[in-house]
Amino acid sequence: MHRFLLFVSFAFLIINFSFAQPPSIENMNKAREHFNSGVKKGISGEFKDAIKDFNNAIELNPMFAEAFLYKGLAEIELNNYDSAVRDFTITIELDPAFSDQAHYFRGLAKYFLEQYAAAIDDLSIAIRMNPDFVAFYQRGKANLKLKEYRRSLQDFDIALRLKEDFFEGYLYRGINLYYLEDFEEAMHDLELAKKHLPGNAEAHYYSGLVRLKIRNSYVAIEDLDRAIELDPKLSQAYEARASARQNTGNVRAAEQDRQQAISLQQATTQPAVASRQPETAQQRQAGTSTEINFAELFSSSNREAQEADSDEHKRDEPMPNQVTDKAQQQSGADNLKPQHRPGRVNDFSQLESGTYSQDFQKMPLRGFGVQVASYSNTDNLSSLAQAYADKYAKPVYINVSNVNGRTLYKLIIGQFDTRNPAEAFRDSLRNDNFPDSFLVVFENL
Repeated sequence: MHRFLLFVSFAFLIINFSFAQPPSIENMNKAREHFNSGVKKGISGEFKDAIKDFNNAIELNPMFAEAFLYKGLAEIELNNYDSAVRDFTITIELDPAFSDQAHYFRGLAKYFLEQYAAAIDDLSIAIRMNPDFVAFYQRGKANLKLKEYRRSLQDFDIALRLKEDFFEGYLYRGINLYYLEDFEEAMHDLELAKKHLPGNAEAHYYSGLVRLKIRNSYVAIEDLDRAIELDPKLSQAYEARASARQNTGNVRAAEQDRQQAISLQQATTQPAVASRQPETAQQRQAGTSTEINFAELFSSSNREAQEADSDEHKRDEPMPNQVTDKAQQQSGADNLKPQHRPGRVNDFSQLESGTYSQDFQKMPLRGFGVQVASYSNTDNLSSLAQAYADKYAKPVYINVSNVNGRTLYKLIIGQFDTRNPAEAFRDSLRNDNFPDSFLVVFENL
């Protein structure tokens, strides 16, 4: 899992030194070739080999943010979630154009790591930058894991308002309503989920639980039979069916189900209790089809990469999305794309050297701030700054400077009159996804 840890740590050092020299045109072209090769292997499901190609691309061009992004996606596919988090963090530090996507996928990786509060932080930033239905859906799932049922219900409601035919959303809203004991509404959502996701064990399992709550044990058994057929290792379904069979007087069969549940629990060392929110083995490995669809995702990148020139920072390139079919991809509300959008284009690139507020006002600042990243382009930078301002409840500034003939845009959070509070804030950022953040003195910028 940590095969490339040393390399990634080295990359972290490179990207935060403003004097790092850009790669040569020859190396950029070679890096693009390796990237395209990785894309093709990703399409074929050869994710280990794809990662090798992405690493070759990164070695030639350590500033290749897109290669880090797609390497992280391949790492998720291989369940290497810690490595994926590192790759997405580097992506965020390298290029603001990909920041909404990188925050979303980093949140997804943290969800799989069961770091639900941290996942919510990243997903909230992604939502602030681009309020896409899948980001609300995934944040809803993380809130559900934390038993924040009202918050998760709100997220699922928004996801379904944005996309009415999103049936995974109905499934999880139904689960949410079950825990809120709104059984009538839960049943409505779960019936929709069963109809449109007939192969989903969770839909049948929770439908069975709702039937048990409303004392309809015979129909509950039918639902739980189907859940077990779809996922024979779902121990909670055996426990629930045991209760339903007990209610109908089938004591012997109920005891058999209890013994099977115990056997499965011992095999997995995971306790099965009614309040646990199960995920099927298939979903645990790769998430739902809506959360991640790498074949389509890599295919999209490959089409665009073939049209790209040697500059990997081509701005009109569609980025990975979280949808499952071509019709969804064509919907403007269905994509998380770090590209220029009406009303989101900033003007930092037109500014002279100096430190500016988010609304492009030059600021004669004094004291200390905490720099978290340095970029060579301004795509999405204004939205990213606003997202961080919302998250940390502190002003965010952009310092524009020219270093070795290149214009750099430094993202700085906070303004402190004295060093101690600035250092305390820096330390908190280092523990919160910015391991390489450091203090700056505004008068010296």
